[in-house]
Amino acid sequence: MRGIEIKTAKERTRYEKIGNLPLPEKVILYTSQHIGSPAEVLVKKGEKVKRGQMIARAASGCSAALHASVGGVVKDVALMDKPGGRISNAVVIEAGEEQQPVRMKKLRSKTPEKIRERVSEAGIIGMGGAGFPSSLKLNPPGKIHTAILNGCECEPYLTADERLMIEEPRKVVEGFILMMETVGAERGFIGIEDDKPEAISMMKGQKGRNRGIDIKVLPKVYPQGYEKMLITALTGREVPSGGLPHDVGVSVHNVSTALAVYEAVNEGKPLTERVLTVTGNCIVNPANVKAAVGMPVEELMSYYNVESRGGVDLYMGGPMMGFSLDNFQTGILKTTSGIVMDRLKKEREYPCVNCGRCVDWCPMSLVPQRLNRLYEAADTEALCENGISDCMECGICAYVCPSKIPLTHKFKTGKTLI
Repeated sequence: MRGIEIKTAKERTRYEKIGNLPLPEKVILYTSQHIGSPAEVLVKKGEKVKRGQMIARAASGCSAALHASVGGVVKDVALMDKPGGRISNAVVIEAGEEQQPVRMKKLRSKTPEKIRERVSEAGIIGMGGAGFPSSLKLNPPGKIHTAILNGCECEPYLTADERLMIEEPRKVVEGFILMMETVGAERGFIGIEDDKPEAISMMKGQKGRNRGIDIKVLPKVYPQGYEKMLITALTGREVPSGGLPHDVGVSVHNVSTALAVYEAVNEGKPLTERVLTVTGNCIVNPANVKAAVGMPVEELMSYYNVESRGGVDLYMGGPMMGFSLDNFQTGILKTTSGIVMDRLKKEREYPCVNCGRCVDWCPMSLVPQRLNRLYEAADTEALCENGISDCMECGICAYVCPSKIPLTHKFKTGKTLI
């Protein structure tokens, strides 16, 4: 697998300590923030709820519970536009005066089964982007010999996980150990890119707790944090086309997820907030902040004095693997690692010149220019045959394209069509 060196712009926030945003006036909590079945709503319009209360339960084995991130009154339960261009059922809560959080009961036993139950009860999902329910990921179908904590955070602009490794190294490592023990991994790796010296130092400082864990420093190259690329870099194994990490005996987890697991198991905290990077050239004081899940993006923009009407190109996630937002009334998700606000730059798209740059740089050795032609022809069968399912949506093809063709967006849409 290949990668590319790109400008990261991380220096704007990597030295900024994590701050706390005030609780929003309302939250929009989507029941489908994860891979699998939407959560089943447990509350009704007009009902009072407490902060941390479960408002939707996992609807199947591949699903995740949802909790109120503010206390208040349920103003609506309805289908709404969700970030990423899809529609999801959502619970809208208007915040009240009482915001004392409720916690889950103390976990008396930390067996793998009890940890999985607690992770499920807490509504924890993979917080690095894909949103796979963590309770399911911690119950793999086969033998797991190696667990990996992904501390690369190779996406430009974003430094939230880096700051967590610096400010909460003990909780992150102990959360990872809980996940290692739950999947039965005999060894563990923490992979961190070499442009994060302070995070590397802080994680190595937890050596006494790192039972069977090696800290591996990797070269800064995009997309080093993609799990298949990371598995190969750390273990030499390659996940087969269409396969998953557990097919090669590996389980990969995100830094923010490890923290959430620690807090759920040891502190009884459900997943109602997350750390994210708020940055971009529209923001005078970019930062890493802890924000309530479901906080409307428009309220977040208002907090940073960014005008939401016109002239702003807003990304949820990062500029490479994230997605553009047109509706600023949507709420942030459990998987929202960053909000990037830039002044709108309109770039004209030109026809493909068949230069082959996208082919040369694709980490998965795909042929993006061919996939683009098949997408334009709506040939879903041929898209499958040409490996679109292996596309990691890293954005490199669009980044190097001289014709400014939005290839990544097209491939995401193509997968949805399939």
